[in-house]
Amino acid sequence: MKDQLSNIVKSMGLEHKVLFTGFLEEQKLLRLQKCADVSVVPSLFEPFGIVALEAMAAKSPVVVSDTGGLSEIVEHDSTGVKVYPNNTESLAWGITKVLLDEKFSDQIRNNGYRKITQKYNWDKIAQDTKKVYENVLGEYSKSFWA
Repeated sequence: MKDQLSNIVKSMGLEHKVLFTGFLEEQKLLRLQKCADVSVVPSLFEPFGIVALEAMAAKSPVVVSDTGGLSEIVEHDSTGVKVYPNNTESLAWGITKVLLDEKFSDQIRNNGYRKITQKYNWDKIAQDTKKVYENVLGEYSKSFWA
């Protein structure tokens, strides 16, 4: 698959624009995401969407398939761009929209980062988890079997 994609990129004269990295260590991935013009997640099925979350945390504008967890994470035209799954025209439209409109790109980049820092940071997750445990403990202590 990589060879096929590399050949397509080469035939289009885009070798200087496209990088196939394979697996990357976390810090190297973060550095690359921070300098990306757009992060594209064209998944057909995505239960959670960690790649999109990581890209948004790196302040990279995202274009994602409107499927699974990606649909819940990305708000269309607010924190990213959603495109139709398995639809190359829709994907091309989303990528082009982000690349050609710098103001829009900056807007979704900043909104996405804000959402990540407010909703998906570890302190917030820990606080929410603690509240769940406190509620369960409170309900248990009121029950007849406690």
